[in-house]
Amino acid sequence: MLGPVGNLRVRRRSSRRLELALTRTTQVVGWTTTLVGLATTLAVARWSLWAALVPLTLGLLGLVVATMRQELVFDRDDGVLRIEHRLAGIPSHAVVPLFHLKAVVVRPRPRGDFIAVVERRVGEPIVLDTGDAPGPLYAMAQAIADVAQLRLVYDATAAAP
Repeated sequence: MLGPVGNLRVRRRSSRRLELALTRTTQVVGWTTTLVGLATTLAVARWSLWAALVPLTLGLLGLVVATMRQELVFDRDDGVLRIEHRLAGIPSHAVVPLFHLKAVVVRPRPRGDFIAVVERRVGEPIVLDTGDAPGPLYAMAQAIADVAQLRLVYDATAAAP
């Protein structure tokens, strides 16, 4: 049900620049959850203010999801990957030179789903997205590999239990 929430998709692509951003589904689910949570809070508050805290908390979590932003820009002309996150109104920015990146990898995880990451030469990999099927992750990984001129590693075999 919440599979598409938080997924990255290609927003713009050229031969030398690729922009990835969260899908609109993330904002739609967030705002819907916020409205349902607040409406439920108003209805429950008539009976008990303590019971109204549960839907109020749900509404606040929905607001955090609705205002969440994430953008990754692979720019070959500038030779960098720009990463911008915004969670609960708090921004986070990072710039990684493309020569610090090693490969784009799509691989299975032990729980049966798949993950797409950008491996760095030094440091933790940059997690791009997860999914139940490797196909959409492969398409995104291939676009990144083409623009950033990175090696593409694709392992679609199911993880052994």
